[in-house]
Order: sequence, then structure tokens, then C-alpha cells
Amino acid sequence: MKKMVIWPAYLAAGKTKSEGRLVARKHAVKSPKVEEIESVARTLNLEPEVEKEKAYPKAHWDKSGRVLVTKKGRKGEIVQEIANGIKELREKSKTKSGGK
Repeated sequence: MKKMVIWPAYLAAGKTKSEGRLVARKHAVKSPKVEEIESVARTLNLEPEVEKEKAYPKAHWDKSGRVLVTKKGRKGEIVQEIANGIKELREKSKTKSGGK
């Protein structure tokens, strides 16, 4: 099955659209990690594969890693689902730790 690349820059609230963010600012998350993307992609049954040593081409000095996921629909929709999943994941971890 075809794979597509999900870079953390696609979801990053601190990036502009020209720097690589694909989701709207209201759906973006602060400093997304490949581990979070992998976790959410696994819950969405996207069969994630993490490549930690890869660098986003527009920031080739920053080896932030990337996640390959199974292509099951449009890229923009999948990226937004992952962003929403990361927000939910962070909310859950906040409530577990008592809001800290």
C-alpha cells in the first residue's frame, strides 16, 4: 500500500504556511514530536514508520524526523486528524497529571 510522509512541520503552530505548516493555525499544535505523530497514527490504523534521522527539506539542519503512514485518503485530512489526535493526547496527559 502507498505511504505518505508526515513531517512535524506540517502540524507546528510556530510555523507559517510558507515554512511548511499544512493545517490551519487553530488546528496546529505547539512543537509536535514524531513520537506523538506515531502514537496518533497508530490509533488511526495508519501503520506508522518513524525515521528519526530525517530532516525537513526547508530546515535541513534540524533533524526532527518524519513518520511514514499508509495513504488512506487526502493528505490534508489525515494531517488534520493527526493534529486533533495530538491535542486530545496532550489533554489526556494533562488530566492524568493533575493539570500540570
